[in-house]
Amino acid sequence: MKIESANQISGLSTGATFMAIFGAVWFLFALTARGILNAKTIAEVAPGLLLLLLPAIYLFRMARRFPRVAEDANARHRFNRVNAAQWIAGFVLFYVLRWMHLDDYFLSGLTAIVGLHFFPLARIYRNPAAYGTGAILIAWAIASVAFVPVEHLPSTTGFGTGMVLWQSAATTLAVTLSAVHHSNLALRDC
Repeated sequence: MKIESANQISGLSTGATFMAIFGAVWFLFALTARGILNAKTIAEVAPGLLLLLLPAIYLFRMARRFPRVAEDANARHRFNRVNAAQWIAGFVLFYVLRWMHLDDYFLSGLTAIVGLHFFPLARIYRNPAAYGTGAILIAWAIASVAFVPVEHLPSTTGFGTGMVLWQSAATTLAVTLSAVHHSNLALRDC
């Protein structure tokens, strides 16, 4: 990956930050489903989140050293539409499954919706890695329904989804840090 602008660094850092935060939320869903959400278990999730947020903050600071380019207002509009569609689909799924008395399948369905939303985001932001995250989340949603006993489905799905999001955040941060470091060296050599 070649880093060319502050916007690129900030965009990747923002995406990783959201994946880190939502990954933590998925862990909290899983802990709730297991009936073990408490101060101790929240404190066990917090260091992982912090380990992901610190490099993102560093990258936001490093972005100041790079030139800014004009923002694509159309990209922001498309992002908002994709995000709105994801939230609406999640609410519809919740009510339909509740009406059908299939509540235990909600987190697997929501994982599939989250996975699907990565596909248009990959296109909007020209981030091919987001296709992989989306595909893994969809595969995880299907595998969890196919292989996990229903009584363990919500917690297992939640933990797996959290792990996929955290892994994706960590990978994004590592690749971006490396690219910024190499771009920064190139900038100093000029």
